[in-house]
Amino acid sequence: MGNQQFTMRNLTFNNAVTAISHFWNWGWTYQGISINNCQVGIDISTGGSQGQSVGSITVFDSSFANTPVAIKSAQSNSSLPHTAGSIILENITLKNVTTVVDGPAGTVLAGTSASKVIAAWGQGNQYTPDGPTRFAGEITPVSRPGGLLDGGRYYQRSKPQYESLPVSAFSSVRSGGAKGDGTTDDTDALQRVIDRAAASDEVVFVDAGVYKVTKTLTIPPNSKIVGEAYPVILSSGEFFNNQDEPKPVIQIGQAGQQGQVELSDLIISTQGAQAGATLIEWNLASPSEPSGLWDVHARVGGFAGSRQTSAECAKKPNTVITEADKNCIAAYMLMHVTASASNLYMENCWLWVSDQYVFLSTPLFPGEISRRLLSAC
Repeated sequence: MGNQQFTMRNLTFNNAVTAISHFWNWGWTYQGISINNCQVGIDISTGGSQGQSVGSITVFDSSFANTPVAIKSAQSNSSLPHTAGSIILENITLKNVTTVVDGPAGTVLAGTSASKVIAAWGQGNQYTPDGPTRFAGEITPVSRPGGLLDGGRYYQRSKPQYESLPVSAFSSVRSGGAKGDGTTDDTDALQRVIDRAAASDEVVFVDAGVYKVTKTLTIPPNSKIVGEAYPVILSSGEFFNNQDEPKPVIQIGQAGQQGQVELSDLIISTQGAQAGATLIEWNLASPSEPSGLWDVHARVGGFAGSRQTSAECAKKPNTVITEADKNCIAAYMLMHVTASASNLYMENCWLWVSDQYVFLSTPLFPGEISRRLLSAC
């Protein structure tokens, strides 16, 4: 396998010559992987020491058993590219694994013929005040707050499929009057279907399409909403264009509300100047069972119909920009998890800004945005 970056979890491999063979990646994360009775667990040596094509792998809460080589690597002190072949291991259970990490010159990390747990180990570059230096060895495990754990491992929950429900348990937004044609104002029709379904314990089915909204959609507790082929909820108009009074495009719960919500397979986006649009605002507390977002993506700019493509908001790499083009301020914030929220599980959710000449109006540096999102999640 090979691609840019992915997270894969809950995969089991038995009796293979090589369980997983990478031919390239930027960064890959494995959670809950079980490799048994194989000759090699994960092979990231493609390209050899002078042409590594695998950037990095992170493996946690996983196990290797009766496998002579858990991970085969090509990284060394002189390998190229310098940042490729990086490995982070955390909470790895071993049973009869001779070599945990095998490098081009032999064993990098020895295993055991018995059983053992690796708390945390890594190889790659560590960044210090004097610059990056190569390392390979034990590292300090990431602190794991109890609220994130399930039996000592990180909590995880698969995307709901609703496969056991009858067709009558689903409420189509098209059947409820929404058009999804990208031009009709579907706000009221969507809100009616969402409110009725939550009260009736039904699942909202958002048929494929583009649904323009001109005011906030409120998602009440007990809502379950699933999209067909990534339908787009598209904010538009002056309601969302005041950066001094930002408004959510979708708002999950009100401050102080408790309950559970499930959203999956949706895109939340903006059209044109939307300087006050917060695409997702999450207020809901879920004290009993976590709420979840699966494959729900916030996307602004760069797509047909956004009025934020290179034709309207072209890149200007050689121009000093002193003031943002107001027509190209695409959103205020991608996601706001408020202080009243708790127990929110997010999986494969992209919060994405096009690389055109578009702006978020919230005055945060990218690092601060990342810190706030990571802290909130």
